[in-house]
Amino acid sequence: MKVPEEISRADSGPAPIPACEAPREPAAAPDDAPNWLRHIAEPRYAWPILLIFGVALYLVNLGGYPLYTKGEPREAVTVFDIVHGGGVILPQRAGVEIPSKPLLMHWMAALVSLVAGGVNEFAVRLPSAGLAIAGVILCYFYVRRLFDNVTALIAALILATTFQYLQAGTGARVDMTLTFFMEVAFFEFILMAEGLTRRRMLLYVAIALAVLTKGPIGLILPGLVALIWIAVEKRWDLLRTMGLVRGAIVVLVLAGGWYLAALIEGGPDFFRKQVLAENLLRFAGGADFHEGHIHPFYYMELALLAGFIPWTILLPIVGVQAVRAPRALGPRAKYIIVWFAAVLIFYNLPQSKRGVYLLCMYPAFATLVAIYVRQAVARPEPARAWVHWIARLSGLAMVSLGGAGLIALAILVARPPEFAGLLQAAGIRAPAFPRLLTSAVAEDWVLDLAMPLGVVALGVFMIFTRPRIERMVLAIAATMVFTTVAVNVVVIPAIANTLSLRDFTDHAMKIVADSPVGYLGALNYDVAFYSRRTIPIVAQRNPQMPEYLIAWRTLFNALPASRQSRFDIVITSNPTSLDGTDEMLLLRQRAGSPDPPSKPSDDYIQAGISTTCSLCESHRPPSPAAAAPLPIRRASSRRNSA
Repeated sequence: MKVPEEISRADSGPAPIPACEAPREPAAAPDDAPNWLRHIAEPRYAWPILLIFGVALYLVNLGGYPLYTKGEPREAVTVFDIVHGGGVILPQRAGVEIPSKPLLMHWMAALVSLVAGGVNEFAVRLPSAGLAIAGVILCYFYVRRLFDNVTALIAALILATTFQYLQAGTGARVDMTLTFFMEVAFFEFILMAEGLTRRRMLLYVAIALAVLTKGPIGLILPGLVALIWIAVEKRWDLLRTMGLVRGAIVVLVLAGGWYLAALIEGGPDFFRKQVLAENLLRFAGGADFHEGHIHPFYYMELALLAGFIPWTILLPIVGVQAVRAPRALGPRAKYIIVWFAAVLIFYNLPQSKRGVYLLCMYPAFATLVAIYVRQAVARPEPARAWVHWIARLSGLAMVSLGGAGLIALAILVARPPEFAGLLQAAGIRAPAFPRLLTSAVAEDWVLDLAMPLGVVALGVFMIFTRPRIERMVLAIAATMVFTTVAVNVVVIPAIANTLSLRDFTDHAMKIVADSPVGYLGALNYDVAFYSRRTIPIVAQRNPQMPEYLIAWRTLFNALPASRQSRFDIVITSNPTSLDGTDEMLLLRQRAGSPDPPSKPSDDYIQAGISTTCSLCESHRPPSPAAAAPLPIRRASSRRNSA
C-alpha cells in the first residue's frame, strides 16, 4: 500500500495561488519533543502505526456477529435489494418503503457484497470500517501539512480512539461515510486557502459524495465553515480562485443527477420522505414531524463530551495551556476552531438531535486538542500539575478497568451462577446472555486474558513512571485498542447473539415455507434481512389475514381476546432487549377461524410506503395504537441467497 508523503502535492489544474508550500503554522518550540516521539511521528513510521491501530480497532471480528441494533439491518436490507435486482437508483427498502438517505454507502456495500459472494454482516459493515481507517490516516497527513508531525500523530490517535468514532466505524450506517468525505472537504478548503495545493476539484467531488451519502448537509456545513472563516480572515479574494463554477457543475452532475433520477423514479413519495421529512422537517420540527431524538438545546454539548471519551480527560490540560500559555492563532488554527464551533452550534438548532451528528467535527476537535497537547509537550510548566494528577488518575482507571475484566473472567469461569446473578442485579436478565458470554470467552481465552493484562500493565506504567503527557496519550490510545479488541471479540458477539432475530427468522421461514405471511402492525428489519423475503404489513383490523403473522408480543397481547383466539403461537423469539423483554412471535391461524388463510387480496394493497417509517426505528415494538392503521401490502419472494 503506497501512501504519499505529502498528500497535497497532486495537481489537478492551474490556479492563481502559488504552488510552493506556505510556511507552517508556528508551533511552540516545534523541535522541543522527545527524540523517540519525533521519530515515530515521521510519515514512514506514523502511517503504518496508524494502519495497525485501525485494523485492530475496526476490522477484528467485524463480521463475527449478527446484526442486532436498530440501524444496521435497516441499511442492510437496502443493500440486499440492490444486489438482488431491486434497482440501483431507488431500491425499495425491505421491498416496501423508500430509503431514508441517499445511497452511496449502500452502493459501496453492494460492491463489496458482489466481490465477497453475498450480502452478509462483514460486507455491509466494511465501508464504514474501511473509511474510518482511511479517515484516521488522512487526518495525520492533513494535520502534518498544516502544523507538524507530532501534532498530526497525536490528532490521528485521538480521532481513531474516541468512543463515537469507534462506534460509527464498526456499524453498517451512513455516518462514517459522510464523515470521511466531509473531512476531506473541510481539510481541502484550508489547504487551498493557504496555498498548499493546486487541487480544486477534489473539494467539490468530496462535497458531492457527502451529499450522495446523507443529503444537502454534505454541502451546507463545508460551505458554512468556509464562509465564516473567509469573513473572519477577510479573505474574500479567495472566492475568485476557488473554481466555484466548475465546482458547482461537479456537485450538480454527481449529486444532483442522482436526486433528479430518484425524483423521477420515486415521485412525490421520494420528495416527501428524503427532501421534506429527512431534511426540512428534521431541522425545523413542527406538527408534521414525528421522528424521535428530540432533545433540549444543550444535549449536543453533553453528547460531545460523552462521545469524545476517553479524551475528555485531557480537556482540563487543554484549557490550562490555552489560558496560561496562549499561542498566537494563525489562520489555520482559526479555521480548525471555526470548523469545530460552527458544526456544534449548527446541530444545536434542529429539534432532532443525536450525538453521531457531530461526527464530522471530530477531526477538528481531535486536531484542536492535539495542538495544545503538542504545546504541553514542548512547554510542560503551565499544566505540569494537571498532567501529574490526570496521568495518575488515568493509570488508576486503567488498573481498575483491566482488574475488573480479570475478576469478571474469573467469576464467569469459576462460578457461572454467581456471575449470572450479578448480571441480573445489573438489570441484564436475557437468559441466553451468560451462556453465550461464557462460550465467547472459551473460544478466545488467550486473547481474553491478554487484553485486560495489557491494560493493567499500562496502568501500572502510568502510576509509577514520571508523568509526561506524550506517554499518557500513547498509553490511553493503547488501552483503547486492547479494550476495543476484547469487546469486539467477546462482549459484542455475546450481546448480538443474545438479541438478534437471525435464529428466530431462520426457524420461522422454514415453518412458513411458501405460505402467506405478514407483519402484524410493523415491519422488522432484522426479520426482513434474515428472511430474504418481502413480507407485507397487516393492520390489526384487517378483515382478511394471511395464514402466518410475525408480531411483537405486546401487539398481540393488545388484540381483543376474540382475535387472539384465532391464532396459535407457533414459536417465540429470544428477547430483543438485555432486560429480557420484547419478544417476537410467529402466529398461525387456527383451522376453521373466521379469517380463512389466503393470500392478500388486491383490494387491500396500498402504496402508503411512508406510513411505516416511524414504526421501524427501534427493536422495541410500536404501540398498538400506532400500528393499527397499516394496510396489507403485497408479498413477494426475496429468497435469493445472500
